[in-house]
Amino acid sequence: MFMKRLVVALFLLSAVLTLGVQKLYVSTWGFNLDLLDKNISKPFLEKYGIQIERELGNNSVRLSKLISQKDNPVIDVVHFADYFAMLAVKNGLLQPIDVTKLSNYQDIYDFAKDPVGGNYGIGYTVYSMGIVYRTDKIKRPITSWKDFWSKDVAGHISLPDITTTQGPVLMMHLNKIFADNAYDPELKAAFQKVAELKKNIVTFYKTSSELINLFKMGEVWMAPVTRFSWGQFLATGLPLAWVVPEEGMLGFTNVVSIVKGAKNLDAAYKYIDFIISYEVQLAEAMDLVDSPVNVKVKVPPEIEEKLTFGEDHIKSLVFYNIGFIVDNYDKWINKWNEMIAQ
Repeated sequence: MFMKRLVVALFLLSAVLTLGVQKLYVSTWGFNLDLLDKNISKPFLEKYGIQIERELGNNSVRLSKLISQKDNPVIDVVHFADYFAMLAVKNGLLQPIDVTKLSNYQDIYDFAKDPVGGNYGIGYTVYSMGIVYRTDKIKRPITSWKDFWSKDVAGHISLPDITTTQGPVLMMHLNKIFADNAYDPELKAAFQKVAELKKNIVTFYKTSSELINLFKMGEVWMAPVTRFSWGQFLATGLPLAWVVPEEGMLGFTNVVSIVKGAKNLDAAYKYIDFIISYEVQLAEAMDLVDSPVNVKVKVPPEIEEKLTFGEDHIKSLVFYNIGFIVDNYDKWINKWNEMIAQ
């Protein structure tokens, strides 16, 4: 009887303690969850007594959920690619962040401090897009984005589909390269050049895993590649080279934002400050989860080569105004579909 009562008492105590833990509701992607628990959830709970509850999914799915919950939001904090964060702002889903409440704010790169505008998001990770090619198939050095139009790579190249996060930015960059105007609403030069190249493209890829398989099969020899997938490319064992093109690499940030009407506002600020802290940024970098935006973080060379990291690497990044993409995205999609159909 005593043991039975003891078990019941322990169960009730556990329930009370669980109910007493404050929760923070975070919307994010569904990968690397074990490492996110190790580097963020568990130490955050230990430090603040706040338990992180995650809603998982891709950018578009989670944006749709925020829209459906606009009048009574469940989510407190949301992680988005910068473009989707801008869409969330357009839909009135986010509230400005009071950066004076973030003790680690001054330790992040300037480009990460307000990537969306209006302090609606803080960049907590950065990544680049450069060119990767097989050195056993292409003997000469690749140096420029213009090399995709070279005859010796024809039939063995791939470009990202415009529906990917990187697709519209690459098109703006190509318009800059070929017409010296990244902000042409029609992207006339870029669409013309890609249309010319279409017959020599294996496919317009939509995921990194798809592209890696094409490299493995020997169908693709050269493509624009995101730095966060570079480690997976290296793991294939293929002879590959990463190129910083003479016209620059493309820079992207993933941002963390506070949902308008968030019910756990104080916890939301603690969380944002926590994930841009030196300790968390270092842990995430060492586990190859994310490239740090905290300038104090230093990593060994073998880790650095797999991240968007280092003064020269960061300086080579080209960032474009994502608001311009949001304003023209639907038009570009229609033009893209017409080009593909021809």
